[in-house]
Amino acid sequence: MNRRDSTQTYKPVRGFGAWLQLVRAYNHIETQMSADLRADDLTLARVHVMVALDLHGPMSQQSLADSLFVTKGNIVGLINKLSARGLVERKPSKTDRRSNLLSITTAGQEVIDRIMPRQRRLIAKLMSALTEPEALSLEKMLTRLHRMQLEVVPAGARPS
Repeated sequence: MNRRDSTQTYKPVRGFGAWLQLVRAYNHIETQMSADLRADDLTLARVHVMVALDLHGPMSQQSLADSLFVTKGNIVGLINKLSARGLVERKPSKTDRRSNLLSITTAGQEVIDRIMPRQRRLIAKLMSALTEPEALSLEKMLTRLHRMQLEVVPAGARPS
């Protein structure tokens, strides 16, 4: 049996090791944080929606989608689930009859106030292997990488 020459396929690429470790770290962190949220029947995506509405106030579905780097269709599904639980609400926009403004409800705010201290402690634990200067350096590097991606990929072409 002939094996194909795979030297080109597996030739090292600059950043591959960093990418692989980033993926592994993210997967582990996401698994731990999601497990914590399951007790409240929440997902990270739903929490991101509520946090964005809490921090920035009422906004349109499109603005929320843009701020979270997801499609408007993804936002609709998330809002439907959160709205059914009374955690967010849609209100017609006073300036644009074609759109709704989304906002967090009092019940949603109570959920955020309850879960965020837990999530913050978990993040601190999961990131405890890094010193404060290392964490700041990693944040700067990842921020630079993210900004570069935003410049390279047009907003409409970003995957959800």
